[in-house]
Amino acid sequence: MAKEGSLFLEENDAPNRYMVAGCPEGLERLRPEFAGAVYSRRANASARYTQKNCLRQAIKMKKLFGFVFLLLLVSGVACAYPVPYNSAPSTLIESGSDVIIYQQDRFIVAENADGRKIAEAPVSSDVVGLFKAAVDTVPDGGSLHIGAGHYLVSAPYSFALNPDGTNIFHIAIPVLDKDMHISGDGVDETIIQLLPGQRSPSRHVAMMLIRGTRGFDPGYEEFSVTDLTLDGNRAGQTDGQPHDGEGLILVGSERTDGYYHNLHLENSWGSGIYLGNNGAGNSGTNEIVYRVVARNCGAEGIILDTCHNSHVVDCESWQCREGVVLYGNNDWQSRTPDEVSASRIKTDSQVTVWQVNDFKLSEIDMDCTNPPGSYGLMIRDGTGTVENSVLVSSKTRADSTGGATYISEGSDVKITNCILEGYFGVHAIGRAKVEVTNCQIDAPGGCYCTTDPAPVQSTIIAEGCTWVGTKMAMQEGATFQES
Repeated sequence: MAKEGSLFLEENDAPNRYMVAGCPEGLERLRPEFAGAVYSRRANASARYTQKNCLRQAIKMKKLFGFVFLLLLVSGVACAYPVPYNSAPSTLIESGSDVIIYQQDRFIVAENADGRKIAEAPVSSDVVGLFKAAVDTVPDGGSLHIGAGHYLVSAPYSFALNPDGTNIFHIAIPVLDKDMHISGDGVDETIIQLLPGQRSPSRHVAMMLIRGTRGFDPGYEEFSVTDLTLDGNRAGQTDGQPHDGEGLILVGSERTDGYYHNLHLENSWGSGIYLGNNGAGNSGTNEIVYRVVARNCGAEGIILDTCHNSHVVDCESWQCREGVVLYGNNDWQSRTPDEVSASRIKTDSQVTVWQVNDFKLSEIDMDCTNPPGSYGLMIRDGTGTVENSVLVSSKTRADSTGGATYISEGSDVKITNCILEGYFGVHAIGRAKVEVTNCQIDAPGGCYCTTDPAPVQSTIIAEGCTWVGTKMAMQEGATFQES
């Protein structure tokens, strides 16, 4: 049987028959939370994918499965193709990687599929030029594999994020105008680290930039980054207030089918991964962030900005300003449903939902007891559900930053089967409406709270809940109902 949390379901009568994301035949076997989220347009996927693409995807997933079997039809005969955990460079090329980067003796080498050397550099040197040459050599829809090793890069490439040529960022690894699959040998094996002295408050840096070149050029139709670590070397940079979009992975342009899996994103002056929208319009559709660990980020560990039908699953975020952020736009009431979710999340940082009109949070394990500026679960102008979660903050911070939740403006939220613990439990202000069902609430300042310096018209409806501490802290203008 497939392991708990595995991306794919497994048939009892075929224990080794793994299906690969991207192969149309595998869509039926996706776990329910991914069904329809990855390559939902079956006909289009069938047209886009070839057997070679399926094979490349298997290589990218080797760390998840350990040993992958693909049933490929070759000359009418089905054959199993095993992918070993530690592949030699030649084996990787034979297995379908268009370009590989690997360390050999005292050198780092980039080669293409026919063994031609693209670039070479000493192991301890800045290899940013080698990486750019490798990325530029990969064809549209192709693959880059980065073998085990510690790679040092600077951020020399300037890029204007805004169509008018403003908002200059400095990039280490730009990936522009192409679909691509980037993989490593694993988060403990393939480590790409930013050299010191690259970032300052006046020099904004994104370590890896993925998007179209011009402001509103379309982005990718399929993309993946898997099985590696990006280390921003935060202690070696000039820290300070992060600029919007700065971080380790910045994704832009309108795009579909991005997959970010089994990554460690560490020591960022900004975000860990920022799936952005270039400041206008839609951004990503069918984006999945899966088994990503963000640590020590000056901004968000993981942020989805104006994404649709996109999901964050089995991720962790530690010592970040915000752990996970689902961000929308001020047209949240009129646009089509966002259909974004975060599930099985562990974090010691604030979780934020901002102007998202159809969200689902489930199995969130959040403990914001220590960060002094955290608002717990913060929802502004959001409509959606929170289920089966544990939301904890400080019982001793006697203000909104001690609350397990902070739900404001025009939000309409249903909280079910959750544990809420903090100075406030359900804190609903503005015009927010919160329905709380079968929850356990422990809050000395008010399990049901509507207090705010501004006038409120909020509503809390409780059913089947238990409470410990102070039951209510209600402000004039608010409504509380209980059954």
